[in-house]
Parts: sequence; structure tokens; C-alpha cells
Amino acid sequence: MFDSVALNVVISLVFIYSLYSLLVTTLNEGIASFFNLRAKTLEKGIKRMLSDNGDKANAIVDQFYNQPIIKYLGENNSKKPAYLTSQTFANALIHLCKDLSSSETTAQQQLIEGIQKIKEVNPETGKYLELLYNDAGGKIEDFQKAAESWFNETMDRASGWYKKQTQKITLLVALAVALTFNVDTIGIVKNLSANPKLATQLVEMAEKYEKAKKDNEVATTKEADQQIKVSLSIAKKLVASNSELKNVNAILGFGWGDIKGRDIVYSVFGCMLTALAISLGAPFWFDLLSKLMQLRGSKKVDETTNK
Repeated sequence: MFDSVALNVVISLVFIYSLYSLLVTTLNEGIASFFNLRAKTLEKGIKRMLSDNGDKANAIVDQFYNQPIIKYLGENNSKKPAYLTSQTFANALIHLCKDLSSSETTAQQQLIEGIQKIKEVNPETGKYLELLYNDAGGKIEDFQKAAESWFNETMDRASGWYKKQTQKITLLVALAVALTFNVDTIGIVKNLSANPKLATQLVEMAEKYEKAKKDNEVATTKEADQQIKVSLSIAKKLVASNSELKNVNAILGFGWGDIKGRDIVYSVFGCMLTALAISLGAPFWFDLLSKLMQLRGSKKVDETTNK
């Protein structure tokens, strides 16, 4: 088991990572919102489904987004929606086919003619829609279910595209934050190891922080979006008050100050290590912090028993 000084240093480091991870989370959400990344990823997925040209502009895709059931989901007419349910997609696709049809006969006939119109512009997409229609036996309800499954499969891949994109952004933001505040992992460990009182002070702050976060946390859920909302809410409160970050910076003396020469190189390397660490995300570091605090509590109990 760790001795008390080593454990305090580890807890302090994890606490610092947790705080700066929350800051990175807030900045990431701001960047994603500013550049409308979720909506663009969704649009990319829709283009992959309804266009033979991949990411290029396409008349069928434009008409799909102009469907009232889709158009009015955006914040305004110039912004596309960031989320769609599979049912909404399938309904919009069926309405699109009916709009493309010039027939005023049965719904099945309108759907068939609409698919043919799509096939004229995007042969491969139209052929796939024909297969879905034939597999459904000409039943609109079954065709809709097949379209919903198709959408869900595509969105599973789109989630991977979005995750890769945000991982790159997260790493860049984390590096920018670490360099801005000079959050040097190597320097922090050296400083805390040489000054056990500082480590103890940070552990006390970490203990209060962990307790406050647990008390304020909303009901947990397995949904990833809900976890992001919880972390973002906490991060916004943190950035608004900025008290924990200010206290940590005051204790450790973060900043570049009088650092010169070779020390700058060491600090930059330490900041790169910090960036890699905080890019793992606030939930990861808070979970680890909770476990370490439990370990520290059990160690205190053992020491008391031995005495």
C-alpha cells in the first residue's frame, strides 16, 4: 500500500486532472456548439444514406432537409437539426417519396414512384430503397421499420465519426489549457513530493470537492448524453466561480513566471503529459478520485486500529 505522502501526491494530481478536465469539457462543448459539429455529423450521415456522392451536395438531400418534419427541428431556418430519431427519419423519407411522386393514387404507388425519382438522381440509393420496399412486401409500415433500422445502423457509424473528431479537438484543447496555465505534471509531482503540507492541503480540497460533487449530482443514467450534460453542468458552475482552480493555482504557483532556458523544455514536456491525462475526461478522473479517497479512508482506519 502507498505511504501517506505518496498517496496524497497521487490524490492531489488526480484532483488537479479532474478540475482541468472539467474546464476542457466546457471548452469542447463551446467549440462543438459554435461550429455546429453534431448537426454537421448528422448531415454527413444523411448524405451517406441518400446520396451516391457521399459528402457532396445533392438535390435529394436538400429536399429531405426541407421536409417540414425536419426543417423545423433546427434552431432556425438556417441551421439544421443536431438530432433525429429513427422514426422521424423514416417518416420524412416516406413524405419525401410522396412529394416526389406526381401520382395521387394510393400511398404505396406514391412511395414506389418517389423511390424511382430518387433512383434517377442517385441510382445506388434508389436501388437500395427498392430492396427495402420489396423486402417489406409493399407494406408501408414494414418499409418504415426497415428505414428506421437503416438509420440506426448509419448513426452508429456516425457516432464513431463524431467521437474521433471530438477526440482530436479534446487533445488540442487540453494541450492549449495545459500550456496556458503551465500545468506541468512533472513539476507538480516534484513540488508536492518536496512539500507534503501542500499535498495535504490539496487532499483536503479534493475531499471537499468530491463530497460537494456527489451531493449535487443528479440521478445517474447509462445514457452517454445525460452523462455529458451532468459533467457540463458541473463544469459551468466550476468555471463560473473558478474558486477551485484559483486555489489550486495559488497553492502550486501555476504559470510561467521566471521559467527560462532548459526548464521551459521540461515544462512543455510536462504539459504534454498533462494534456494526454486530462483528455481522458472528467468522469474518468472523478471516478478515480473517489476510489483513491476510499483507499485513503481505509488507510486511516488501519492506522487508527494499529495504534
